[in-house]
Amino acid sequence: MKRILITMLCLILFLAACGNGDDSSKSNSKEDKGTKSYTTDDGSKVKIPKNPKRVLVLTANYGNFKKLGVKPIAITSVFPDSKYLNMDKIKKIDPEDVEAAAKLKPDLIITYKENKNNKKLSKIAPTVPLKVQNMDYKDTHIEIGKLVNQEAKAKKQADKLSKKLAEDGKAIQSHIGEDKTFSIMDIQAKDIYQFGPRFGRGSEAIYEGFGLKEDPEAKEVMPKEKYMKVPTEKFNEYSGDYLLVPTEDGQKPNNNFVNSDIWHNNKAVKNDNVIFYPMDEAIYADLISVEKQAELFKKELMKS
Repeated sequence: MKRILITMLCLILFLAACGNGDDSSKSNSKEDKGTKSYTTDDGSKVKIPKNPKRVLVLTANYGNFKKLGVKPIAITSVFPDSKYLNMDKIKKIDPEDVEAAAKLKPDLIITYKENKNNKKLSKIAPTVPLKVQNMDYKDTHIEIGKLVNQEAKAKKQADKLSKKLAEDGKAIQSHIGEDKTFSIMDIQAKDIYQFGPRFGRGSEAIYEGFGLKEDPEAKEVMPKEKYMKVPTEKFNEYSGDYLLVPTEDGQKPNNNFVNSDIWHNNKAVKNDNVIFYPMDEAIYADLISVEKQAELFKKELMKS
């Protein structure tokens, strides 16, 4: 009889535990399906999933999600593949193709504020427009962490990289001199474009990460958009001690301007302080890309 009572007691405890497990599962399920209010850059409120499962990324921030371990259901097709991010196997769609977005059944859409179809996209799923130029690469990563309920992880990752780049920046300045200035220019056959901080092309690693200085004359005339077309006669005036040139293949371009006297009379060119690097990898400003860009720049600058 005693053995029977013990057996029945164990069975009751087992069933109770199963019941509690079901309640816990239901509770977790409810939590996963819950929503929270998110405030966008312009102050608007958007209700988004607490734990989104099907995120559609229509901005250049795939690397931020990848760093956080979140795999989007698709990303924008307007940016090139980067070897740093292994993007070739992920689905891509036109960021303004509302029908394609709807077919994917997202539960959260990340887009740019400038996307003309944001209102239509918001009818498919909660849509968050980003204005990334208002944030540095660290704040952008933390903000994306908030969207996928991983703010603490994102902050830890951003702080770790920020600390590393600051230390590397000090080592670089110790090697080349604290007063050296830098310019990032896209040297095309007919046009020259210059980029300031927070505009990709490696600017996050150089200016915000390493803390290196912009050319002062270029900085003074740089528009708020942080890029400008440079007249050929102003090229040497806006070029710093070091010239960083993103190109299609990471090699020195072969065009009339690079073969001109203006180019050859440039102080960075004459001092062999020009760094050419691949444009496709330099466009992005997520933590993965910025870290890889910084490794490349540090290697080249420590050789100079």
